[in-house]
This record gives sequence, structure tokens and C-alpha cells, in this order.
Amino acid sequence: MLFGSVKLSDNLFRKIKENEKVESPGMKYRHYAPKTKCILVKNDANQISKINNDLISKFPNCCVLGFAEDKEYINVPKDRFISLGSKDNLQEVSSNIFSSLREVDRLNCDFAIIEGLEEKNLGLSIMNRLVRACENNVI
Repeated sequence: MLFGSVKLSDNLFRKIKENEKVESPGMKYRHYAPKTKCILVKNDANQISKINNDLISKFPNCCVLGFAEDKEYINVPKDRFISLGSKDNLQEVSSNIFSSLREVDRLNCDFAIIEGLEEKNLGLSIMNRLVRACENNVI
């Protein structure tokens, strides 16, 4: 082990109360986030089904921020799918995340659905940023 163990903050993925102290402002405040209401769909075996059946059907004027390899499986018009990049290339996803979030507002949709990924390694940081952008609206 090169640096020893790392302790992750208990505040990484939970909503922070107004008067609560945190390790950094980015953990508490919504920033680099679209004005459009967003929901994050946690990474699991039913993720695409939840997006297609539970959310897109309820919010017909929505857009989806998702992964390149899932584009053909998600039932929104092609011009309302924003690719974060490949889920096999988290460096690419991390490079695209802020421009993709800004693209949401340019599409002028009522709602944005964001596809989540595994919370490990770089995915942990990406998911933390997406949770904050969605104001902890996660399913």
C-alpha cells in the first residue's frame, strides 16, 4: 500500500442540512448543475428498464444523460440523448460531465434523467458530482 488507508466522508452521498459542517463546499451546495430538474438512476441490473418504463413514460419531454453503449436501448429521440461517453472509460466521462450537464438546459426539456455508474475508483467522484447536480434525487 503506497499511501495507507483512505477514509471517505460520510457526507459523500447524503443530503446535508443547512447548518451542518462539511469537508468542502462542493459537498453541500448545488453547483455546476442544470436549472432543469434532474434525477439520477443508480447503477444496477434494472437501470435501463427504470429509465424507459418508470421515468420516460412519466416525463415525455425529458432528456437522458447516459452512456454511449446504452444509447440504442434508451427510448428517447436521438437529439435528446446526451452521451457522457463510455462507461468503460471513466476518464472520458469525467471530462464530459460538466459540458453534458450544461447541454441539459440547452435542450429545454422539462426533466433530465441521468444514468448512474458504479461507485468505485473514479466512478465514486463522478457519482458524487451527479448526486449533487440532482439535489439528491436518486432512485
